[in-house]
Amino acid sequence: MPVTRSTPRVRSALVAVLAVAATSLTSLAGPAAPSYADGPPLGAVLEPSAADSFRIATFNILGSQHTRGPGGWGPGVKRARMTAKLIRREGIDVVGMQEVQSDQLAVLRRKLAGHTIWPGTALGGGGLRLQIAFRNDRFALLRTGKIITAFDRQRRPVPWVLLRERTTKRKLYVVNLHNSARNLEHERDSATRREIKLVKKLRARGPSVFAIGDTNEHTEWFCKMAARTDLRAPHGGSATPKKCTPPPGRMLIDWIMGGGAFDFTDYGWLSGGLVRRASDHNLVHADVRMRPKVASGLL
Repeated sequence: MPVTRSTPRVRSALVAVLAVAATSLTSLAGPAAPSYADGPPLGAVLEPSAADSFRIATFNILGSQHTRGPGGWGPGVKRARMTAKLIRREGIDVVGMQEVQSDQLAVLRRKLAGHTIWPGTALGGGGLRLQIAFRNDRFALLRTGKIITAFDRQRRPVPWVLLRERTTKRKLYVVNLHNSARNLEHERDSATRREIKLVKKLRARGPSVFAIGDTNEHTEWFCKMAARTDLRAPHGGSATPKKCTPPPGRMLIDWIMGGGAFDFTDYGWLSGGLVRRASDHNLVHADVRMRPKVASGLL
């Protein structure tokens, strides 16, 4: 299965290899989605992030309960090990994960040494499903919180964290969400309203806000969030209360949006290889460059 992704920072020695690899992938899989390039071969060595930049991602890791019994994907704990490997291999600095089960959380904690994973078990059993992991050498945890939204005929917490990026000293909020699937449109609408309310509240405090997760909508969630907040997608698009222009190219249900004193510098996703063995979702990522503080009082 082909890998669709943006081009990460790789060593110059790989440039020639990438050109051949990209040509081969295109011939096998057809044209790539607009605005995205095929990335380096799996296992390529990534350069460290620039001091003022970081990579943010969202990944529905496919809960263990979905793969118990014969057929389908492998056991949840095995796939959690794959997820941890992907996070490290792809140079991801902060990630929102959905559908996390207790057995998978235990594996992620062991395999992601040097990371903080929140909320862990702090929000009870209902809070296990949504986890935010970040590198301790890149971020300091300042504050945590949650809102409650409807999900799959239940009510459960949606977690957020306030982080300080250690190089620029900038603060940023990360909200990790998962909205109901299938025909539960009324639950998605209700959850989206609460998510928008939270984003507005957090943005009013000053720091940047990133809302990431599995929205189970290709365009509607983006259109509502972009129209009612200053959050934007790394791959474009725009919206007002009367008109929405989604980003170009393929529309996924896994979204990254953000607003504040930063610039998106890259966007893409992984869909094959280890990602497909780990989950039925894409691993979506974006690169972020924080703007320097140019005046007293900027967050």
